[in-house]
Amino acid sequence: MEEGKVYVITDRDTSPLFRLIGAHVAEVEGPEEAMRVLSELIKDPSVAVVMVSYDVAVGKEEEIRELSSSVSRPVITLIPGRKNKPPKLDPNKVLLKALGFG
Repeated sequence: MEEGKVYVITDRDTSPLFRLIGAHVAEVEGPEEAMRVLSELIKDPSVAVVMVSYDVAVGKEEEIRELSSSVSRPVITLIPGRKNKPPKLDPNKVLLKALGFG
C-alpha cells in the first residue's frame, strides 16, 4: 500500500479542526490563493490526498473538478465548508459520467 500526506486547503477558522486529526493544512484567504496552493501540491509526489473546502473554492469548483480528473495522484476532492455546501448530486448523472456517457 502506497502512503502519502493528506492536505486540506481551507480557511483560518476551520484549519485547527483538521490539524487535530493529523492532516496537513494550507490556510488560504480565497479561491485564487486556493488554486495557487493546489497547483503546488499536485507537483509534490509525497501528497496523496488534497481536500479543498467549498468555503475557499467558491467560483473555482469546476476548475478543481477538471484538475482532479486530469491527475491520478493526488486524489483531489471538494469538501463541504462551514458557510458553503456542495450542490446536491443526481446519482443518475454521476453514474452516466462514470460510465463515460455524461
